[in-house]
Amino acid sequence: MDITCSHCKSSFVIPDDRIPETKKFKLNCPKCREPIVVDQESADEKIAAPEHFPHDATVAFLFVKNKKLAERIGLFLKSRGIFVSETTLIHEALDKVRINYYNILILEESEQAKAILGVVRKWNGLRRRDVNIILVEAACKSLHSNEAFFRGVNSVISEADNERIENILDLALGEFKSYSEPWAVAAKRLHMKG
Repeated sequence: MDITCSHCKSSFVIPDDRIPETKKFKLNCPKCREPIVVDQESADEKIAAPEHFPHDATVAFLFVKNKKLAERIGLFLKSRGIFVSETTLIHEALDKVRINYYNILILEESEQAKAILGVVRKWNGLRRRDVNIILVEAACKSLHSNEAFFRGVNSVISEADNERIENILDLALGEFKSYSEPWAVAAKRLHMKG
């Protein structure tokens, strides 16, 4: 079960086997220690349905709450022939990332994005290798490889670079293509032999 603290807005996941059988229960936020009341009966949030895109399409998932920035990123991706799925609701974002297969994840740097990255950490190595994860509005220098590594993503884009987001995204997509090319060649050779 995905929980978001109403006080500090931290998101975290409670394993299903740890959820009490009661309809309502209380727990303390692991980050700010404030009480959270969970009412399972009033959970009006529906699970996101699987999305359908054309076969072999490149699909990006966008979780960016800054509407102007999200719109610019969406237009840039669509101009490159990339299909875009987006949401600003954390429970819907978590469902979408668990259910659907995306080639690109573009997330804002936030506590909620950390919950999405928690889902990504559960993927096997092959799946993770095939997904380009880009963190935008990061509190660091754009395209800094160490910062990206520490955050568990492929690229970071600084909030200071929002005005030229299209150029930086183009570079981030190019870097990932260079990174994944040897893997694609190796897979093709292996497939030809097998």
